Amino acid sequence: MFSLGHIIWIIISLVLICAGCFACFYFKPSLKKVYSIGLIGGVISEIIKYFSVVNIVPTVEPVVNGTNIEWLPTGEYTPYLQLEHFPFELCSLYLFFMLLVLVIKDEKIKKYLYSIMYVSGIIGGLLGILLSSIAGDFNSTVEFFTSFRVYQFFVYHSMVVVLSIYLGHSKESGLRFKDWKKALLALAVFDLPTFYLNSLLSSEVYVDNKIVGVTHRINFFSSYVSPISIITKKSQWVIYLIERAAIIMVLIILLYFILEKGKQKEQIGE
Repeated sequence: MFSLGHIIWIIISLVLICAGCFACFYFKPSLKKVYSIGLIGGVISEIIKYFSVVNIVPTVEPVVNGTNIEWLPTGEYTPYLQLEHFPFELCSLYLFFMLLVLVIKDEKIKKYLYSIMYVSGIIGGLLGILLSSIAGDFNSTVEFFTSFRVYQFFVYHSMVVVLSIYLGHSKESGLRFKDWKKALLALAVFDLPTFYLNSLLSSEVYVDNKIVGVTHRINFFSSYVSPISIITKKSQWVIYLIERAAIIMVLIILLYFILEKGKQKEQIGE
């Protein structure tokens, strides 16, 4: 799973996260300034991502050749973005969260968004770096440093982690331990549609009106496929979902516990 190039980028990402956190806590910029800069960086990142993964492909049409169907080019071409690159993962949604907290004036809604962003950015960003979905696209260490897509992926995820850590510990956000329930509920709301979306966007194969497999699978939020094991039975999948839910709950509670302890120390210091 972890190639040399991937390991090097994990180390680089950790350095970027430490440097970013140091800068934020040293200069103490307002959340508006932080997320204004973050939004600009996120938009640039998404543009790089889009033009790195979109391909120009030929349009084809089916032609019956005896008992076989052949797909022949029509002579026309079109840009095409594969479905797994749609902005439905947590770190992609973070871009929309940043926009919302900058334009929404209602403090209660902003507080709710903060509660989601604090955990989704840290958990999603760190998991994205650790279980990089693009790591398997490269065959050599050199390729990890010659692709703009790699820089975009790891730098963006590092930025999201930094912004979320600073958000949680900023007095301006007002987050406390009790907000973990809001975050958990919000993540569940974003997670549930993927149980339908992943099937809807996958490419299935039918024989005699019975599904025999898929030729291309989609796995937003990792709700279908475990990133570290192969699932072959429904019972294994159910167990994975239970484990996944338990791990997410524990991580959310842990992050908010650390947040609360940090703020209590700050109050004592004052």
